[in-house]
Amino acid sequence: MTDGLIILFGLTMLYLSTTSRLKAHVNTLVVQGLLLFLICALDFKNHPWHTIAFLTVETLLVKAIVIPMFLNKVLRKTQTNRDTDANVAHFYCLLISSVILFGGFMLSVVEIPSLSMINSIYFGIALATIIISLWLITIKHNILSNVIEFITMENGIFLLSLSVAKEMPILVNIGVLLDVFIAIYILGLFVSQINKELGDMEVAHLSDLKDSE
Repeated sequence: MTDGLIILFGLTMLYLSTTSRLKAHVNTLVVQGLLLFLICALDFKNHPWHTIAFLTVETLLVKAIVIPMFLNKVLRKTQTNRDTDANVAHFYCLLISSVILFGGFMLSVVEIPSLSMINSIYFGIALATIIISLWLITIKHNILSNVIEFITMENGIFLLSLSVAKEMPILVNIGVLLDVFIAIYILGLFVSQINKELGDMEVAHLSDLKDSE
């Protein structure tokens, strides 16, 4: 059951790579948060209550509710609906993302002695998610798209932490969670200010923010 949820998590990255609608990107974050919650609920049900409580707050409350609500608020404020100026067409985005995800699947079934202590399906899908997110950041022009891909990359890092630190997930994830809170808050203010000053959300306009002296 858990493996199926992890595979569904990986497939959400394919959907993310094929749509330009930012609302759909935010909805993908909600789905990823719910999937991570279910994965944790199934895999950590025998862990101490404080571990379960922390993972529930991090996945269900923060990833599936709080962050998407904040991003939806930014979308409404900036009136940004689509990112249509990516360097790569959607078909090729899907193709390249599929190849990366397939590589993650293959990594999860290969026996590597030095990685025997790591849950392979977690590791393979998490690594593919991180790589796809980084690649999408490099080809997208819209700042909000970059913020959303940054969050999907963090979701991949969260999944990766579950594969290598299942005995102490709180120690690994609490630092990541704090970083995400700070980053999302700052990026939200940053995006709103750029839209206010420039009326456009293109990454290329960041050069206009340099000191005018």
